Amino acid sequence: MWQELLKTKNIVWLILALVLCFATLNRHSRSKIYTYSSTLMSDKAGYYVYLPAFFLYNFEANKFPAKIDSLTGNGFSLLLKSNKVQTKYPVGTAILESPFFALAHLYVLINKEEANGFSKPYQNAIDLSAVFYFLLGLYFLRRFLSNYFPSNTILWALFFTVFGSNLYYYSIFEGAYSHVYSFFLFSLFLFLLHGFSIAQKRWQWISLFAVSALILLVRQLNIVFIFTSLFLIEKPLALLNNRSLKDYFYAISAALLLLIPQIAYNIYLTKSIFFYSYQNEGFIYWNNPKLIEVLLGFENGLLSTNPILFLSILGFIALYKKQKSLGIISILAFVICSYLYASWWCYHLGCAYGHRGFIDIFPLLIISMCASVFWIQQKNNKALSMVFYTVCSLGVLLNIKYIYTYDSCWPKTLAQSDFEIYWHFVTSQIK
Repeated sequence: MWQELLKTKNIVWLILALVLCFATLNRHSRSKIYTYSSTLMSDKAGYYVYLPAFFLYNFEANKFPAKIDSLTGNGFSLLLKSNKVQTKYPVGTAILESPFFALAHLYVLINKEEANGFSKPYQNAIDLSAVFYFLLGLYFLRRFLSNYFPSNTILWALFFTVFGSNLYYYSIFEGAYSHVYSFFLFSLFLFLLHGFSIAQKRWQWISLFAVSALILLVRQLNIVFIFTSLFLIEKPLALLNNRSLKDYFYAISAALLLLIPQIAYNIYLTKSIFFYSYQNEGFIYWNNPKLIEVLLGFENGLLSTNPILFLSILGFIALYKKQKSLGIISILAFVICSYLYASWWCYHLGCAYGHRGFIDIFPLLIISMCASVFWIQQKNNKALSMVFYTVCSLGVLLNIKYIYTYDSCWPKTLAQSDFEIYWHFVTSQIK
């Protein structure tokens, strides 16, 4: 056992886990609860509220701490007249957070601290939960990528994308959003899908359905990823026809079992199984999508904030040439995701660092980053390699610097242009 643990690869994972745990706890140690920079604030509290509601308050609004909904930024609402807890966010993130919530609750009970579901230990647990799923996502993604690229290529691509983009920010600074959980589930889905396309075992089939259900429960738009991923399988219809009725029964049962919490909540809140919670929100820009703003705008633009991702976009071509199915999946998912967010009423998604909606499909952007790195390595040109790695390293440094000077929300002012605000964050001192 100890010999296995002492392998270099495992030591690297352990060191990375310790560094990231320290980074997130250190970041939030300076944030008081019930302030805009705390872990459970606004949307993040809306994803999380299922846990205290179910485990501590029996979904009765009048049992919650007074005004806790407004104290946490109105990410959810306590409807005192009907005595119900209302949140528009799906339950999937809370399901994945639940083991860490349980550990935090056990901790506060043992130490006789305030066990209200919102105190500092609970918030720290959610920070650690994000790091755990981030690392697990990296693990499964690396396992998946090893089927297509050499280890050296994968390590460089992971390093550049993780530390050169807002993936780091939404795993360490804002891990209570749903995005890092989608990143984990997408990575796991790709890993399982590749294994199933080869071995076609029943447990893989059932696992794919279960993970698909969780993907939908975390973020409904994620359905785009599930369908585009089917291009990984050769002759998918033939493969579906080869499954027995028993296989379908087990797989659908596993998915439905995971969907029960969301169905139960919908019935509790509206007496209806299906409920569109984003009532007054929609794709109002469908015929005039804000693509430039989403991709290149200084306020939460994907590529303006994360310039290293230009290499992922360029990598689509190399990826398509190297592995057609992966290229199709990556290009389709990126195009569809770009259009959907550019059509959404709040296309920049409010307070954000970069465009956080794309974090969900980062496994695909990392695949195309691998293709870019692999193309450079195959050229075997020292000058080209030096320029490439230097530019990428500068992109990483710029991103880390920007992250540690950014302050959660884009400060819209009439006195400054968006570029001036951007340049202020790039050049200002780390707090």
